[in-house]
Amino acid sequence: MKKFFTYLAIGSLFGIGAGLLLASRKGKGGGLFKGKWDKFWEKAIYGVVAHEGGNSEVGGSGKNYTDLHDNDNKGGTAGICHFASGGLADLYRAMPTEKLFGKSKEHMIKHYADSNSGAYNNKWWRDGMSLWLNNPANNKIQIDVCRKKRQDAVDTAIKEGNWRTDRQLAIAVGISNSYGNGGFRNKARARNWDAERILNEYVNKFGAGHSGHKERRKKLIDKWFPINKQKNMI
Repeated sequence: MKKFFTYLAIGSLFGIGAGLLLASRKGKGGGLFKGKWDKFWEKAIYGVVAHEGGNSEVGGSGKNYTDLHDNDNKGGTAGICHFASGGLADLYRAMPTEKLFGKSKEHMIKHYADSNSGAYNNKWWRDGMSLWLNNPANNKIQIDVCRKKRQDAVDTAIKEGNWRTDRQLAIAVGISNSYGNGGFRNKARARNWDAERILNEYVNKFGAGHSGHKERRKKLIDKWFPINKQKNMI
């Protein structure tokens, strides 16, 4: 009987630990590592995916919290991850659309979340979106919406690749932003989850030729998540 209760206690501890790990990765639930993961996602999205808002010494263009343009897409492009088409639907779900546009989230998603919606042509849309994007209090909301798109790549890297450091997981975020979560997973599996090999081959589009954009992204990973200063996230 004593052994039974000992095993029960150990099992409970593992269950609690798993719950804390999941909550901390997603930055929710008041998890033990909430602050650490929030900081990671801000650096990974702003520093790596958005290329420091286009103001980086590595050059190239970038994305910023206040970006708002048509980008040859009359449905509109907005924010730090250049939300467009379906991405705008995710953003609307996190916005007070009634207050900003006078329309429900459901209405905005149905009528103003695809490339042919003509959203950007409407002054009321541009004004409402600009008001929200230019409020720094909403920056974290933008980061969280971006995070949800890349979370699967991070979770897979942890589960399948046994990746544990902030640098490794930033590599997962950066590459999945280019190739999608599934594309990242396939390329990582084919390279036995060797993070540095994957990053180096990413610069050359995995054999398809050199990419200046991807080389700049690698430099930003090196800047924000230095290889000699990696921190364990798990």
